[in-house]
Amino acid sequence: MSPSKRFKPVLRVAESNERNAAHQFGDSRRYMQEQQARLDELRQYHNEYLERFNTASRNGINAAQLREYQAFLAKLDLAIKEQESVVQASDKNQSEKKEVWQQKHIRSKVLDNVMRRYQAEEQRATEKREQKEADERSQRRHPSCEP
Repeated sequence: MSPSKRFKPVLRVAESNERNAAHQFGDSRRYMQEQQARLDELRQYHNEYLERFNTASRNGINAAQLREYQAFLAKLDLAIKEQESVVQASDKNQSEKKEVWQQKHIRSKVLDNVMRRYQAEEQRATEKREQKEADERSQRRHPSCEP
């Protein structure tokens, strides 16, 4: 069996590993974007609620309403801090998945280059053998003129 045929399963496994790593990277990227969108929504809601609080306080609010606004804003602040942690963790995970994918991509390309080199060597050997056979056939058909 030729080296390129023996090497083909190794290349297929490497390419499969690269595809899996690419999918995992893509999934982690989508998850991080979703978490960032949630954080942005929380921040926007916090700003809107704060604006409502400011408007209400200018118009005058009682102590119970003031405590409700403050309690809810505190909960929103806590939710924002927790979501920032989730975004940070998912960003780290995305970076790790990207690095794994890049490593597998490089490995796959290196193995592909090795495979191409094997195939080129095999092609040159085949061409050389065919040329030799053609030369031998040509010599048998046309024996040299010997005196």
